[in-house]
Amino acid sequence: MTQLVVASTLFGAATAAAAVDAGLLGTPDGERVLLIVNNAPAPELTPALDEIEGADPVLRRFDRTVHLTDLIAPTHPSGWSPGQRERPAMERLLRKYWGLGDGPVDIVAESVWVNPAQALARIFHSSPVTVYADGLMSYGPTRSALPLEIRQRLEGLLHLDLVPGLRPVLLSEYGIDPTIIPNESFRGIIEEIAAKSHPAPEEEQPPTALVVGQYLAALGLMTRADETRLHERMISAAAKSGAKHVRFKPHPSAPPSLATPLADAATAAGVTFEIIDDPLPAEVLLAGRPYVAMVGCFSTALVTARTVFGVPSVAVDTGRILKLLTPYENSNRMPVTIIDALHRKDTPYTDPARLQELVGAVAYCMQPRAHEAHRDSTIEFLAGLPEGERRRYISDSRAGALRLPGAPRKSAVVEAATDAARAVLRHPALGWVDQQTQGSPLRKKLARKVRG
Repeated sequence: MTQLVVASTLFGAATAAAAVDAGLLGTPDGERVLLIVNNAPAPELTPALDEIEGADPVLRRFDRTVHLTDLIAPTHPSGWSPGQRERPAMERLLRKYWGLGDGPVDIVAESVWVNPAQALARIFHSSPVTVYADGLMSYGPTRSALPLEIRQRLEGLLHLDLVPGLRPVLLSEYGIDPTIIPNESFRGIIEEIAAKSHPAPEEEQPPTALVVGQYLAALGLMTRADETRLHERMISAAAKSGAKHVRFKPHPSAPPSLATPLADAATAAGVTFEIIDDPLPAEVLLAGRPYVAMVGCFSTALVTARTVFGVPSVAVDTGRILKLLTPYENSNRMPVTIIDALHRKDTPYTDPARLQELVGAVAYCMQPRAHEAHRDSTIEFLAGLPEGERRRYISDSRAGALRLPGAPRKSAVVEAATDAARAVLRHPALGWVDQQTQGSPLRKKLARKVRG
């Protein structure tokens, strides 16, 4: 069997490589092939992961690499979805173009609920599918329901142990048990990359903090001006953590104009300032030198810093972002929730079991149909929360729609109308219509209002 490992980022490929080192991907009879997907908004302007200097330690874990983005251009990978009639021919073409032969192909992918991973799983229609999760989203619910033809072939979920003791919710509705990729394996690969690309400085450095930016303006959560002020607060937090020097790694999509106001903010905070223009993951920078803190908003790097590298982490403005995320089922909600819960002053979620209750409740509220089994535990958990604590993580509108403890009371007329609409949406006779219209904007808007 040939193993086709799909990766769109160097961080993701390093996660898969760590799984290889830990023996979690087995030993294929044929080759282990890394399929590289350049999923950047403008792939022609962004280097693919194998073009990044320092990627060799990751690439060595695979027999060879092949590419998807150039093959299907000008179609962007996220929009690539061959129709049912085209898939048999596409499979033959891909097998020949990538040299996969006629034998079985084992697919290992990051996210089979979106394209191009889902398209590949459909094209290789008999292939077993293993999902590897490369960030905090693995603790949240599956973004959208998987087609029966894919979920019947799911074999496992591999994930980094980013929050020790916390169990991922991803794919749990399909009975998939998660398997931990040892942090030691991941750290070993990152250190190999750092040794090749970022050797430790020979001279002693001043106390330094690493700040990671996030391009929230691109998500429509705030304006660029607001985002600049957020980054300025990150620099101030880095100074308060004891740093005398700040290294700022902007989001790859951030505009160049970010530099000047942040340099001014660093001067005002009494620290020297440096922008890191480097396509390597922030974790590589962590492995290259000591830091007094990692500062960010809700980046996965905050938990890899504290859990994998032992660097203290500081989160800024997570409470505000929780209020800005829309719709409620926004896939960023779980990463923000976890980062917020871990970094709050005097947080009540230091116990992993208590944090698991919060994660389960938020997952149910994000995807109530898929996680109906979490309803009773969610009700029990919310019943014991103060109102302010409940509102921090679960909005009044979502609590009201799902009839959860603490939700504002609706009038009798509104409740009756909601019950009627919910009954219509759930009626078995409308199953076929539901399938045909599930992507329509009106359907989505109505469902967000009334479904439970």
